[in-house]
Amino acid sequence: MQGQLVLLGVIAAVESYLRTLLRKIISIDELSQDASYKRDISFGAAVHLHKDMMPEAILERVSFISKDSITGTIKECLGIKGHSPSYVEASIDDYVKICHLRHCAVHRFGRLGASNALALGIQDHRELLEKPLLLDYLSLQTAISISTNLVKTINNFLFNEIISRLPDHTWQGTYTKDKKQFLLYYRIFADSVSSTGSTAEVKSPEFIE
Repeated sequence: MQGQLVLLGVIAAVESYLRTLLRKIISIDELSQDASYKRDISFGAAVHLHKDMMPEAILERVSFISKDSITGTIKECLGIKGHSPSYVEASIDDYVKICHLRHCAVHRFGRLGASNALALGIQDHRELLEKPLLLDYLSLQTAISISTNLVKTINNFLFNEIISRLPDHTWQGTYTKDKKQFLLYYRIFADSVSSTGSTAEVKSPEFIE
């Protein structure tokens, strides 16, 4: 039971990260705002939410537990075009498998259902059908590693996508002049927990004089 609770906490943390990331991007990025304008929000959210939290209201009916939901929401809310790189697709595929384990824990009383076994590869999990879900230390570490990899992969991918599509007139060509605008975006994606040093000291090769 404790293992299942840890798994639920990990997936909840990933969902929270995705919602916060999308909200912050939409709050400052014009192209993302244009892509999100037609999405619906509830009347209650429109009346009571602060303006800065309004972008998160468009995600209240979204659950980031399937590949279509993750990729579709990112593309629709941020206006990301084209196919995602293979490494992004792979990280999402791995994470969705973890979400199937979550489904077992929440909706199947901790047992592996047929639909989940099909998604995970029924040939490898046939003998585990309707058996209790047992998550040992190694299994949890694997789930955490896969979830962390998803966060890092999407974080880096979206940073590059959002920065690279900004109009040329956004930049003046030197880091000193472009620092304020660059850090406005950079701080959304920067790892404030494990990174060392101040984000103000970070320089991108394109912006160094």
